[in-house]
Amino acid sequence: MMQMQKDFVRNNPASFAAPQILAGLTYDLEGSEIESLINAMDTAVANTVLAKDLKERALKMKAVEVGQKAPDFSLNDPDGNPVSLYSKVGTKLLLLDFWAAWCGPCRQENPNVVKVYKEFNKKGFDVFGVSLDRTKEDWLKAIADDNLTWTHVSDLQYWNNAAARQYAVNAIPANFLLDENGIILGRNLRDKALYNKVKELLGN
Repeated sequence: MMQMQKDFVRNNPASFAAPQILAGLTYDLEGSEIESLINAMDTAVANTVLAKDLKERALKMKAVEVGQKAPDFSLNDPDGNPVSLYSKVGTKLLLLDFWAAWCGPCRQENPNVVKVYKEFNKKGFDVFGVSLDRTKEDWLKAIADDNLTWTHVSDLQYWNNAAARQYAVNAIPANFLLDENGIILGRNLRDKALYNKVKELLGN
């Protein structure tokens, strides 16, 4: 289905439906691919508000593509203390994990992240959780309920979360797997994909 949608966007550069279809694919595409698809659109289509917004988003996404150095940021932990991403970078693998208590798919994915954390933490795997919650109560309850024992930060600004905007996150759960130098090794790895990637990189 995704390939058919990509083919439609690629093969119909004059269709005003193309940006709409492309918007639905951005979670799974790299920024450079989105940019090339927009650049191939007819001028009238590429100048629509949606296409311009997508191009702006693609530029942000290119800064956080696989192979790029993850940009640093700092948000407060539950005690109100600022914690920067790079205070946690340095372990062999760090999962930058965007989630929220209100997000059903995030809560379904949390046990998978817990499983990977428990199995590989002693081998150098850590998690840095960024919450898009609105209330501290919901955020802390979800951390406790889901047994998320790693570092957590949030500005409680929902979709206006500063780090989420910086990382062009418009759907959650979203994650970025970083190496010890902060280089992005993977993006949006879920369920078995996360487990397999971490196992591959950290060995048995």
